[in-house]
Amino acid sequence: MAMEETPQHFFKVILASTLQDKKLRIPKKFVRKFRDELSAFATITAPDGRVWQVGLLKDGGKIWFHHGLQDFIEYYSICVGYFLVFKYEKRSNFHVIILDMSTFEISYPYDFEEPKKKENLIHKKEDYRDQQGAANLNSSSNKCKMEEHVEVNTNTAHNGEDEHPTQIKDLHKLRALLEDKRIFLSERYKFSSAKERERLFTLARSLKPTNPSFMIVLLPSHLKSHSVYLPAQFTNRYLTRDIERFKVRASNGREWPVRISWKNRGCCALRGWTKFLNDMKIKTGDICVFELIRTEDLLLEVSLFKESGKVI
Repeated sequence: MAMEETPQHFFKVILASTLQDKKLRIPKKFVRKFRDELSAFATITAPDGRVWQVGLLKDGGKIWFHHGLQDFIEYYSICVGYFLVFKYEKRSNFHVIILDMSTFEISYPYDFEEPKKKENLIHKKEDYRDQQGAANLNSSSNKCKMEEHVEVNTNTAHNGEDEHPTQIKDLHKLRALLEDKRIFLSERYKFSSAKERERLFTLARSLKPTNPSFMIVLLPSHLKSHSVYLPAQFTNRYLTRDIERFKVRASNGREWPVRISWKNRGCCALRGWTKFLNDMKIKTGDICVFELIRTEDLLLEVSLFKESGKVI
């Protein structure tokens, strides 16, 4: 009887170039052995149960983890000097453990929320990432720019925000308030501060759209990645997967064409999104509310609520 093949392991050290280039090269010996069975995407399962889909960039005999890797790095606050130990389970499936600069395995974030609908469990990590991690995004990005031997300050993550159960309860209240008005907010969103929480509740009470809408609270990742995921509840109800673009119209009548891409995580706004942000001078902390005005050519009218209090 044939013996079951032992899973293959390799490890990678996170370098400054890894964070700058947002890609991680797979060892050449591993590539030589398994190149033919590696697809365009790999799944990486972390010890906390989250499954990350990461694109594989291939160039000649070299392969990198690339598209989606930055989300993984930011979520776990991975910095220069960390070790990633991979176990390969065939068919482009990997398991990983994360070791910090002391070579000790990190404490993985804990999900305080109950699981969502069954169809979302495959992508549990995406739903959780911004709820648990959006408030940490600034601090994690800054940590990763530090020198290797600088001690990381982990006490700044929540900026004095309340404990998680309170935050989650308030998020449920906010979503219920918005959804009563057919306004949808990403399940990945999490309050970054008490001030932002109060601001969102005040805004939610004042909004009176006549059509289905969704809200985006601008995070650093939306500006750096040149893309944004639209709330799944909105896209699942009001869009179909054959749609490739929509138009955004500001209050002054100016319009921007935005190309969208359908992925496992949902619908992502890509080309045209950055031009819209730049032209409207949108910054981190600003809030955009998009209202579906026309379905034939998919026109969304945007209202911009600046962090400064100005409404555009």
